[in-house]
Amino acid sequence: MDSAFAIIFTKFTCMIELQGVWKGFGKQQVLEDISLTAGAGDRLCIIGQSGSGKSVAMKIMIGILKADKGRLIVDGVDATQFRPKDWTKLLVNFGVVFQGAALFDSLNVLENVGLRLFEERKLSRKMIEDMARLSISQVGLDPGTVLEKYPSELSGGMKKRVGIARAIIHKPNHVFYDEPTTGLDPLNSSLIDNLIHRLSLEEGRTSIIITHDMYTVKTIATKVAYIHNCRLHFFGTPEELVASEDPDVKAFLSRSLV
Repeated sequence: MDSAFAIIFTKFTCMIELQGVWKGFGKQQVLEDISLTAGAGDRLCIIGQSGSGKSVAMKIMIGILKADKGRLIVDGVDATQFRPKDWTKLLVNFGVVFQGAALFDSLNVLENVGLRLFEERKLSRKMIEDMARLSISQVGLDPGTVLEKYPSELSGGMKKRVGIARAIIHKPNHVFYDEPTTGLDPLNSSLIDNLIHRLSLEEGRTSIIITHDMYTVKTIATKVAYIHNCRLHFFGTPEELVASEDPDVKAFLSRSLV
């Protein structure tokens, strides 16, 4: 495995790809023959009704779930049959922003943002604190003001930004956002959209965004995947989405825009 990784990463390709992926739970089929790709700098928004399989697709991409059929390719590596220990080499390149930010109430902002690095115990506390300050600055917050605060002292928008800071502290190639604007007012939603956009441009990373927010799709997406009734009904640019003649796509857009 180690030699294979060495060969592959000499020809590194920053890309996430699902090829003909199927997933079900018992008798309930969730995904059927899903194929999509997101490369360096892409901001792929995955949209669909609640329960359509968006989050399941993301969980397959980050190794939480395994596809029943099909392939998962990460940075040129076929991760389809990876065991948990095999994922260690890939997860260092992943950052995940969970719905609601998922901050630990008992930890302050510094401890939340640096959590992964503190647990790894490879860096000194001073180095982690410096990295946390930089990460907090990248999401538009003042380290001197927020690092010692606890989640209960933060607004909803600040919590989201702290969650993003935690996801990018180790400079991952891929960041996954699960409903990043849910529960936010329009102003804070726009701030988060702009932040996702800017971070993708600055680092050239792949961004996968699970969302119901069509304003997010309109303003930051480079690619859109629409999942409906287990299947991929659309995969293309936001402009192509709006122009689609697929009746299911048109019905979804009409409801969302209203």
